[in-house]
Amino acid sequence: MRTRLIPINGSGGAFTPVYATMVTRRVEVVEDFSANGGVGQGIAYQIDDSQTPPFTTVYEIAPQSEPLILGEPIPQETGYGRVIGTPPDNSGGYAIAATLLCNLRSATATSTTVRVTEFA
Repeated sequence: MRTRLIPINGSGGAFTPVYATMVTRRVEVVEDFSANGGVGQGIAYQIDDSQTPPFTTVYEIAPQSEPLILGEPIPQETGYGRVIGTPPDNSGGYAIAATLLCNLRSATATSTTVRVTEFA
């Protein structure tokens, strides 16, 4: 598991891309209320939702609501979930970029911070 805080732009700014930093089977994104004096702004996001082209439809999560969850529940014991992202790979004489997991920005004009947790 790896957790990081990412500052994101207000609704008038560009989306902030979030890339995988490890082999990832599940990602949880939630607004971190340490920003803006604890006042939630909500999150606007784009994902690979099988639309053509992907990462174009904008969805929103209301302030202080459920997290954005990508992937599937992590199985217990010896089970494994489907891999949804990998970090950059520069081995073997070639380079593969990290997987884009989602694009994020604040649902209001005020920028905010999100907590992104990746699960292996």
